[in-house]
Amino acid sequence: MKKVLIGGAVVLILVVAVLMLVIGNINPIVKKGVETAGPKVLQAPLTLDKVDISVLSGSGKLSGLTIGNPAGFQTDYAFQLGKIEVELDTGSITTDTIHVKKILIDAPSIIFEGAFDKNNLGQLQANAAAYTASDTSGGPAKEQQAADSDGKKILIDHLAIQNGDVSISMKLLSDKDLTVELPTIELNDIGKDKDATLADAMKLVLAAINKAVVPAIQSKLNLNEELDKAVGQLQDKAGGALQEGTDNGLGKIKGLFGK
Repeated sequence: MKKVLIGGAVVLILVVAVLMLVIGNINPIVKKGVETAGPKVLQAPLTLDKVDISVLSGSGKLSGLTIGNPAGFQTDYAFQLGKIEVELDTGSITTDTIHVKKILIDAPSIIFEGAFDKNNLGQLQANAAAYTASDTSGGPAKEQQAADSDGKKILIDHLAIQNGDVSISMKLLSDKDLTVELPTIELNDIGKDKDATLADAMKLVLAAINKAVVPAIQSKLNLNEELDKAVGQLQDKAGGALQEGTDNGLGKIKGLFGK
């Protein structure tokens, strides 16, 4: 009996040690997970400089996350997310579902390249959607998803994106350099009602960003178009008045010489 108790205690100590080892290495685990899954899901380069999450509180931040462009686009990047505040349930790291209590993305820099019907942000969303699409045959695509995520699901209580700006790179703008403010975006309970992988979460976030970006750009372009028209009308009126004044002046001068 004593040997059984001692053996059980040893096993328990080993389990606790393994759990502490896993949780203690949470930062490299998160970094590797993001940098491994991200490019596969988005079909675009992705780098993350640093992860700094407290083992005790689960709070911390991700620094220097850059998402490049999918094939066919030329701008420097699609997203630069300088600082991302996160709050994790660290106990969930060893379970089938990773519980993220909060994600706050502050002051992201976004580049919109292309046209409204074909652009880099839309292509990233399409890539994520294609990756997460169900394979009804249960073939290689679904098996690849399971292998990439290691069977992990994700639950995100609250995600917010604020103070962002979008630089616009469109052929119709020629040499104009335009930026628009990104409206605040908030998503709640990702993965609560339906199991979600990291790829599913990426698809939902990209869809929300695109839904906010396109109307903001269209509104900006319409405003600029109206301003251009107004300025043009003012210039036409000013030019006509100037020409009329010039003609009258020349007429008076000719009159002095009897012509």
